[in-house]
Amino acid sequence: MKILICHNYYKVRGGEDEVVDFEKNLLNENGYKSIEYFKKSSGINGRIQNFQIFLSMFFSLKTVFELKKIIKKFKPDVAHIHNIFPIISPSVYYVLKKNNISIIQNMHNYRFYCSNGLGLKNNQLCDRCLKLSFKNIFQICSEKKVYDLSLKAIIYFMRKFKIFNKINFFIAPSEFMKNSLIKFNIGEEKIILKRNSINMPKYQPKNTVKKGNYFTFIGRLSEEKGIMDLIEVFKDLKYINLKIFGDGFITGKLKFDYIYGSIANIIPSICNEVSPVILVESLKLGIPVIGSNMGSIPEFIKDGYNGYLYNYRDLDMLKEKIIKIYNMNEKERKKIKDNCLSSFNYLFDLNTNFDIIKNIYKKLL
Repeated sequence: MKILICHNYYKVRGGEDEVVDFEKNLLNENGYKSIEYFKKSSGINGRIQNFQIFLSMFFSLKTVFELKKIIKKFKPDVAHIHNIFPIISPSVYYVLKKNNISIIQNMHNYRFYCSNGLGLKNNQLCDRCLKLSFKNIFQICSEKKVYDLSLKAIIYFMRKFKIFNKINFFIAPSEFMKNSLIKFNIGEEKIILKRNSINMPKYQPKNTVKKGNYFTFIGRLSEEKGIMDLIEVFKDLKYINLKIFGDGFITGKLKFDYIYGSIANIIPSICNEVSPVILVESLKLGIPVIGSNMGSIPEFIKDGYNGYLYNYRDLDMLKEKIIKIYNMNEKERKKIKDNCLSSFNYLFDLNTNFDIIKNIYKKLL
């Protein structure tokens, strides 16, 4: 079976990009033929290129032309779409349907109704744009005002002209995302729950990697990730170390070494997380997670079992959870580590996830 994978890589590589790459390789390893239609936002430089991209965000003739050539040459059976902004554009749905190719849309964020994809405005939870309204186009939610206005307009007209009806199935990586799609009036029969798969070969820590007296934060250094809240908490915890790594700063085995050596990994997000890759990686390594009770995090982390949860922006509660796990004895840490590994095997089993995606492809033949 030939699968056309469409994805616009982000300027700063993140979890979504990692998931796309891993699942593409997984398909190839299991006898599928993946056909890539990839674009990279990191290649957009200078005013001229930015202006060209801006003009084609609504409907890219280049995307139409390039995809027609790919379809004619490779004749894909199914198209699996991830991110389409800013280069690919909604024209991808038009050309695929015109050529009678079934479409799967993998949902990684809330950009089907929210221009910043986070469901936040001024760092406060916001679902105003869930309701279709022309006035919402002018509710600017980003410092990049022209870009935000354009994206809001695109999303509005995609909804107005029912572009999402062209999609055969939506993949939701969490129950929280599935419920968000249902609120968006996507029929439940079109939504498939499939956890994210990640590229983590069997990890063997070096002898030099020892358990340290530190916690980790690994992710985008932006306000919605709760980094400022975390720094504020650790000001009062001078005897405990916090190691902070921005997206892309450490990767691969070095990243796993730091996670493995930590007491716990902290995910202090103030936005509704869809399915954090760092959470999956932590559980795989037997490292507990302390997370805010936002989005999908409570689906994966059970308080006192494989980590701890705290209420939205309750910094005293966060501090209490950090101290609690810091003061655990060896027996308690061993138990929570075993629980993390069990959680990973139950929630993110690779074979189970791959069987789900195989069944979706079969339905579309």
